[in-house]
Amino acid sequence: MKITQTHAIAFFSVIFMLMASISLFAVQKFQYSTTTLLASRTAEVIATTVNQARISYSARIAKLRSHPDITVEALYHGKPLSIPNPTTFAIELGEAVSNPETGVIVHTYSRYPFKSRALTGGPQDKFQHDALAHLTTSQPVFERIEELDKRQVLRHAEAIFMEQSCVNCHNTHPNSPKKDWQVGDIRGAIDVTVPLNGGNDKLAAIVRYSYIIFMAFSVISLLGMFVTLKRTHQQSRELDKKVKIRTTILNEMAYTDSLTLIANRRSYEEFSDNIINQNCQNSLPLAIIIYDLDHFKQINDQYGHDVGDECLIATVNAVSSILPKGNDFHARIGGEEFAIILKHVSNEELEQIIQRVLESVRKVKIPKHADIKITCSIGSTLAIEFDESTIKNIVKTADDALFEAKDLGRNRCIHKPYNKKQSKC
Repeated sequence: MKITQTHAIAFFSVIFMLMASISLFAVQKFQYSTTTLLASRTAEVIATTVNQARISYSARIAKLRSHPDITVEALYHGKPLSIPNPTTFAIELGEAVSNPETGVIVHTYSRYPFKSRALTGGPQDKFQHDALAHLTTSQPVFERIEELDKRQVLRHAEAIFMEQSCVNCHNTHPNSPKKDWQVGDIRGAIDVTVPLNGGNDKLAAIVRYSYIIFMAFSVISLLGMFVTLKRTHQQSRELDKKVKIRTTILNEMAYTDSLTLIANRRSYEEFSDNIINQNCQNSLPLAIIIYDLDHFKQINDQYGHDVGDECLIATVNAVSSILPKGNDFHARIGGEEFAIILKHVSNEELEQIIQRVLESVRKVKIPKHADIKITCSIGSTLAIEFDESTIKNIVKTADDALFEAKDLGRNRCIHKPYNKKQSKC
């Protein structure tokens, strides 16, 4: 008992340490994944906001381009009645949203920048070049984790598509580097940089406290497991005993006839098959007696099934009382048909037993129904050796004898010696 508990404690301790290590790794992985996901969502919101603002601005100033007093241009600063074009608006909006101190940077760039923005308007680094190479209409977002200024950041690029108002302007503008734009073409991208190791102190604290609480509950659970281990083991042993008892009862029910309380057909077939399959030579000579109550259907029809059941029970009790104890197997194999298997008996002993069966059945009396006379027909055989034949071949000889007894008028026994050559199918 003590050795078992010690082994269990050692096992659960190892499991606990392994679980703690895995949990720590999982928590750190969860924190990193959550930080990355939050950064990705933040970058997505910023990029979408800047891009939608640019689209909305471009659609609203389309009518102002034809106004004689208002000009829409990139270099609008200091000019009365001059407003920025959509590209300038998006660039300046990104600069306003950017916060270099926290590491959030928004940069709008184009595949084909105007000459006035040739140095700053095009892709500035490898990520921006890679983003333009990967962005398509079906994949308008490109992300990658990089190290920038010794800080781990998430780079999020979102495609800028040409709208109808953009196409009209760029294809007619005298300084446009490309004049064959179509609606839906990718003109450039919005690059949003969000740091992964900044602004997440609260998240890190929450994850750390969650891990501490988880480990505390794990320790409490482990201690509770150790405390209840002995009690659980004791209950398990008690339960095993009950299960064995219940299993024994269920097995008995599965192999016992519920009415007569002797073996049923299933038990009879397994018992007889085992004798042949295991080649039990010490069972020889082996006798099989099959008896059937005569005209039993008439008793059921005239007196009812309750009285018929009473007749079956009384008959079984009478026959069982005259069988040699410890050397018999008695089973109900049909409605009113029964079988007896006797091991190492002689012809003389078998004949005596059969006569006692006939007499005991004839003497059966049913209370309240003294007019009922019960008789039986018997077929028997005796096997003195085993061969490759199954028990069914031996039983067939006894069955044939039973049918012959019925044909000759019932209430009698016919015995046929078992001949393995004639019994083969």
